[in-house]
Amino acid sequence: MGIFENPVVSNSLVIAAWAVFWHVWHGVGITLGYHRLLTHKSLAVPKWLEYYICSGAYLALMGAPIVWVGVHRQHHQKSDTPLDPHSPRQGVAHALYKWMFYTDRVQSNEELQKQAHDLMQDPFYRKLGCDHGAYHAKLNLAVCIAFRVLLFFVFGWQCVVGSLIGTFTIFWSTQFVNAFCHLPSLGYRTYRTTEDSRNVWWVGILAVGEGWHNNHHAIPKSARHGLEWWEFDFTYVCIWVLEKLGLATKVHIPSKELLEKKKEKATGKGQIKMPAAVTHAAEAAQKAAEIAREAVHEAAEAAFLAAEAAGKSAREAADAAMHAAREAAEQADKAYREAALAAGKTANEAAEAANKAAREALETAEIAIAQLVPAKETVRG
Repeated sequence: MGIFENPVVSNSLVIAAWAVFWHVWHGVGITLGYHRLLTHKSLAVPKWLEYYICSGAYLALMGAPIVWVGVHRQHHQKSDTPLDPHSPRQGVAHALYKWMFYTDRVQSNEELQKQAHDLMQDPFYRKLGCDHGAYHAKLNLAVCIAFRVLLFFVFGWQCVVGSLIGTFTIFWSTQFVNAFCHLPSLGYRTYRTTEDSRNVWWVGILAVGEGWHNNHHAIPKSARHGLEWWEFDFTYVCIWVLEKLGLATKVHIPSKELLEKKKEKATGKGQIKMPAAVTHAAEAAQKAAEIAREAVHEAAEAAFLAAEAAGKSAREAADAAMHAAREAAEQADKAYREAALAAGKTANEAAEAANKAAREALETAEIAIAQLVPAKETVRG
């Protein structure tokens, strides 16, 4: 017992134990609370338990539930397009942390509240914040600081240090899902989806089950993300326990038939093989769409800068340009998706349809940029 009597060793062990506890507690708050419970309605629990679980996410600097849910639902609807709030196609650094500073460029407050319309009915969640303004972030930070002060007086400084470490590790572990689980160079894909989602085992461990991201995108409502025996999903273990205790109901688990059907789509079994010419046409369409996306990104960037520089007088013009840019992005993405799924068409038809849609997207983006010229010139004047 001599080594454990050393205060440095004993304090280090206590801090490590607290760090693991807070990593898991905050992690379950994020993955079970904000993600599977609030965002995807993968299960139902009593309201008091919902608030308790979600407090783990809020106290890990995850921000207001309405904002988190609204952003994540748009991520699923616009995955790996210019309207995805945190796609690594715009850079790993963007997906890891930069996206947090300009989410309002790809999602208006109106769209945010529309995405989280169900949570907008809850007065408590509304008070925590329901827009992309700084209020909800400042409130979240203040509450988190107050919580650590309380921990200090109740459990001591070791608990506070462990809390800070656990919060740091789980905060970045969940960001790893955004950044690394959409990188084609990492992990593997079990199911065919329309974006770049991947299953990355080490993210699955760090983020208490969230790293099985391709599984999640294939069946978003599933309460279980680790769908193979080797895909350990700690969050689902917690859900299983809650269900056995009678505290979780309406737990959504996909049937074996649905999983096999999804796998068949991924492997191509039972599907008509796409001719090589159509595949080449789809690849060409993807490149054309990428050019359109770059133009759209420039339009959105210019809209934001014009609105910031010109102030409220130019806000309406900038909003109109942003709306046009969003339409362009959607058209560009539609061009790629239609071409990629054009197995029933001839190669020429696929290429022509894709190129036409891409050209339309470029024209829309150019119009969006042109709309900004008067606003920017007014600022200079």
